[in-house]
Amino acid sequence: MFSTRNVGTAFIGIFFLFVVGCGGGNSPTAPPDDWQTSDLHWWEEGADTSAVFTNLDSLSGMGVGTAEVQLAANGDVTPEQFQAAIKRSLLPLYRNNPMVVDSLFGEYAAPQLEEVDLSGDVLQSNGELKSDLLNKNQKMAYEAITEYFREPQREQSPDNIVWPDSLRSEEYSGVVKLQAHLAPEGEGEEAVARANAVEVLSGPHPTLNRIALKAATQATWQPAYVLKDGSWSPTESWVQFNIPFQTR
Repeated sequence: MFSTRNVGTAFIGIFFLFVVGCGGGNSPTAPPDDWQTSDLHWWEEGADTSAVFTNLDSLSGMGVGTAEVQLAANGDVTPEQFQAAIKRSLLPLYRNNPMVVDSLFGEYAAPQLEEVDLSGDVLQSNGELKSDLLNKNQKMAYEAITEYFREPQREQSPDNIVWPDSLRSEEYSGVVKLQAHLAPEGEGEEAVARANAVEVLSGPHPTLNRIALKAATQATWQPAYVLKDGSWSPTESWVQFNIPFQTR
């Protein structure tokens, strides 16, 4: 997750760390009751699949169009190009809720970025913004947004994941990368969030993919929050995270 104390740590992937065990109970590859499935997608009955399954690979895929404005090859950088570069550097934050984060960017970060002096040599030889300029203003924009937006954070994950001995080998070990849409339940600071839609982005084996999907449906999160009229209100969000299946 992002941290205003150390923005750099925000770009590290989120991992669920589970204890691998054995035991009975419900099938670890079966969806919960009242859930629908289609290949690598699971969703709770009633979820709007056109909304909860969304492309978070890039800002343009999220519908944040101006973020794809590229830096000029001649070395001149316009305010629009500069803000687009800062937005791209905040991709992990945008993934939590693209429309909310972009709205807050426009309201609170953009006015500060408009004051940045872009004269002189602001580009590296590869055409990207110089690191000190990028990092300073990335941090400023992040802090401006997160005064009004809190990212979701994992609260509880399943006690264990059961996976078959036949898949406990180097051939099948690996990481399942998931994306989940989180729906908040409750009000205010007491709210919790659970996935109502989960999809596999990549994984080493179909059975392990399904086990990871099932585990994701059982996790609980602190929801994302937006500050409105002086109060923090829970809101929907998305998260991407990894579940590792490693041999010992």
